[in-house]
Amino acid sequence: MMKVCFMNSSSTALRTDRVRLTGTRRDDSTARPHRRSLLLRLVGGLIASTVLFWVMVQLGQASPEPKSKVSPVSPPSSTQNVESPVPHGEQNESGDQSDAKLFAPPTNQGPAIEVPREVLEMLEQRKRDLDRREEAIRQNEERLMIVRIQIEELLEQNEALEKKIQSTQEKKEDRLSAQQTKAQGEKERQAQEERTRLAKMYESMPSEDAAARLEHMPDRKAIEILRLVKSKTAGLILSQVKADRAAKLTEQLLAQLP
Repeated sequence: MMKVCFMNSSSTALRTDRVRLTGTRRDDSTARPHRRSLLLRLVGGLIASTVLFWVMVQLGQASPEPKSKVSPVSPPSSTQNVESPVPHGEQNESGDQSDAKLFAPPTNQGPAIEVPREVLEMLEQRKRDLDRREEAIRQNEERLMIVRIQIEELLEQNEALEKKIQSTQEKKEDRLSAQQTKAQGEKERQAQEERTRLAKMYESMPSEDAAARLEHMPDRKAIEILRLVKSKTAGLILSQVKADRAAKLTEQLLAQLP
C-alpha cells in the first residue's frame, strides 16, 4: 500500500514537473518575441541618438558663434522601454510597429541655425553684382534706344533729302526738256523762214536761171526747192530742165506724195 502510494505520489510529482516545464516553455516562447522587440527598440534608439548627436556636432561646427550649445543626448535606458507583458498577437503587432518606427526617418527638428557671416557677405556681394549688372543693362538699353531714335531721325532726313533731290532733278529735267523743245521749235522756225525766203528767191528768179541752178544740185535739194515754190513756178523751172532730169525729179516728187 505504501508502495502504491509512493508510486502515485511520484507520478503526481512527475506530472506536476511536466506541467511546470510546459508552462515554463510557453512563457519562454511568449517572452521571446517581446525580448526581440525590446532589443530592436534599444538598437533603434541608440542609432537615432548617434545620428542626432552627429547632426548637432556638425551644426555646431558650421556656425562660428552658436547661440546655444547642444547637450549630448543620452541613449535611452532599457528600463524605460520595459513594458508589461501583453498577449502574443499584440506582441507581434507591437514588434511590427517598432520596426516601422526604427526604419522611418527621424522627425525631430534641430535648433535654429545661424547663417555664417561669410555666407551673408557672399550673398550681399552677389546681390550688389547683380544690381550693377542690372543697372549696366538698363543703361545700355537706354543708350540703344537713343541710338535707335537718332537712326530713325537720320533715315527720315535721308528720305526727305532723297525726295528733295528727286524733285529737283525732275524740275531740272522738265526745264531742260522745255529748253530743248523751245530750241527745237526755234530751229524749226528758223529753217521754215529760210525755206520761205529761198522759195521767194526762186519764185522771183527767172525760170532759166532757176533751172540752171537745179541742174547742179543733188536730187534731194532740188526736190525740196520744187516743194517750197508754188506749183506754177515749179512747172516753169522743170520746163527749162533737161527732159531726163525733169522726168527723174517728177518721179521722185510723186513717190513722196502721201
